[in-house]
Amino acid sequence: MAKTNLPDYKEKQKILYRDNTSPTTLIAYGDKYMEAGRISDAIDFYHKADHIEGLEKIREMVVTDGDVMEFQHTLNALNVDASEEEWNRIGKQALELKKYTFAIHAFEKGGNSPMAEKIKEEVQQAE
Repeated sequence: MAKTNLPDYKEKQKILYRDNTSPTTLIAYGDKYMEAGRISDAIDFYHKADHIEGLEKIREMVVTDGDVMEFQHTLNALNVDASEEEWNRIGKQALELKKYTFAIHAFEKGGNSPMAEKIKEEVQQAE
């Protein structure tokens, strides 16, 4: 993760919600947050700028990372729903990465209750 000089929380809120910040500037901040590995913040800036390309890039990245929370955040920013296939794909990735809670949630959203139940049982047996 690159170290960059990013705004603190108050400044971030001001840039996003109080100032009339241009889309170009918002995208530049989103890029800086991406470089710093702060995905949630990048989503916020890209969303405010209506930067669909940046949000789609994050969407694919968080599927690869098995990060269901950031995936949902990205879907909300894009104002779209994921297909069952996409939920199952992120569920498989989360399972492979041993992110069991994320995997369960994704499989449930993907209509794959048997897989979600199987993971729950395996996690309980391992405790």
